Amino acid sequence: MKPILTLLTVLLPLALAGAELDLRPQWDATIPLANPHKGWYHHFFDNTVEKYLLESDDELTKFPGMDHLYLRLAWSYLEPAEGRFNWSVVDEPIAKWTARGLGVAFRITCKETGSNRIEQQFATPRWVRDAGARGGHYRRGKAEGPDAPWEPVYDDPVFLAKLERFLAAFAARYDGQAWLRYVDIGSVGDWGEGHTSSGSKLKYGYAALERHVDLHLKYFKKTPLVISDDFVTSLASPDDRRRLHAKLLAAGVSYRDDSPLVDWYITAFSKTSTVRSPELFADAWPKTPTVFELEHYGIVKRMGNWVARPGSSLAKFGAGRTGADYFRGALELLHATYIGYHGYAREWLADNPALTSELLNRCGYWFFPHTVTLPDTLVAGHTNAVTVRWQNRGVARAYHPYDLIVKLEGPGSCELEVPAGNTRWLPAAADKLWPETYALALPAQLKSGDYALKLKLRSREAARGVLLPLKASLLDKDGFYTIGRVRVGARP
Repeated sequence: MKPILTLLTVLLPLALAGAELDLRPQWDATIPLANPHKGWYHHFFDNTVEKYLLESDDELTKFPGMDHLYLRLAWSYLEPAEGRFNWSVVDEPIAKWTARGLGVAFRITCKETGSNRIEQQFATPRWVRDAGARGGHYRRGKAEGPDAPWEPVYDDPVFLAKLERFLAAFAARYDGQAWLRYVDIGSVGDWGEGHTSSGSKLKYGYAALERHVDLHLKYFKKTPLVISDDFVTSLASPDDRRRLHAKLLAAGVSYRDDSPLVDWYITAFSKTSTVRSPELFADAWPKTPTVFELEHYGIVKRMGNWVARPGSSLAKFGAGRTGADYFRGALELLHATYIGYHGYAREWLADNPALTSELLNRCGYWFFPHTVTLPDTLVAGHTNAVTVRWQNRGVARAYHPYDLIVKLEGPGSCELEVPAGNTRWLPAAADKLWPETYALALPAQLKSGDYALKLKLRSREAARGVLLPLKASLLDKDGFYTIGRVRVGARP
């Protein structure tokens, strides 16, 4: 008589061993899964070091799927005098939050739009101007007095020389750190977005923007780089846009979109959920993780563009959709792996608890095991073929290889580890499955008998388990999902 394969949680025979074990009845897509190499990020600094601070550490430690802090701040905070660096501005939050398991990402800017602090007015340090770098004081296209924010000429040789020395020092300190998710190329334009729409409104050509990209590529050899899509779209020439896009793709630089739900984008790009350049992201995401940044959440609410207040742009152009619907649509088009609400954590989470979990699961990868097929009997001292059919219901792929670990517990025990093949599992329609056949070599000394069959995915680099959308009752304390029972026997 052939052994029976049984799901422990159901305690009913499903089929004879060797048949498919259907795991779909054991799915639970409502569980928020905090997995490696994806998830939410929090703007810890934004415009100034006083923006989006926290009332309590719990705001991040208890936030579902919080992956990293996005430290966006002006160059002048870090090098207040030439050659004198104030790394403590970022080292203190880095030390605190990496100890709590979070990562960090950077954007260092050379132009901000505020002028309440000297670091805002002179995001490029004032000593750079005093050394002879050209620039001017601007607000929204108008030259103004010395109290207005100062904007450098981005291809000025003095400015570029000083910037290069800073980037060299910055990269020497942080490039390749295990906690560093990515560095955002932010040395051109308002807020580092690559455009000057809130400043001089000057247009720069391909050579100027390429120089800034090349400086980052020169010094950041180990850390992924991303760049705002506005860098490309700020170029007037379509040919130059194509050239820069091709260069970025070839160099492995990915994109971020800083504009979803900006009011003007609702009026201009409503059909694409306020994503202006989906074609850039369509080319990038198959190779590199992309980043989604919501318009400041507080501004979205204030303008009535989250719940479509009467008279708002969302009410006029949204065709009955909410801000959350736009977020979902933009996430799909951007294929984003990292997502940010761009505001205060406590406010966002209080307003959107269910949406937070939903978007966490959808961003990046989201792996569902459909079926597991095994031989009638797993044979000790023999290589056994086990097939798992996977589905990716996220919006992107996983960019890091994971391992599948199969564990048998019974009269004896063993763990077998094989490459999962997960980087091949692209997001696709519901009927698209990715079958993987794994060769499991059981030790010859493993005793015959009935065993609990367990499995888990694990990240090699992050040394973390990859959680699956299976019922919580299947998960044990070691991160394994118990999916059934199987017989182990000796070679006939």
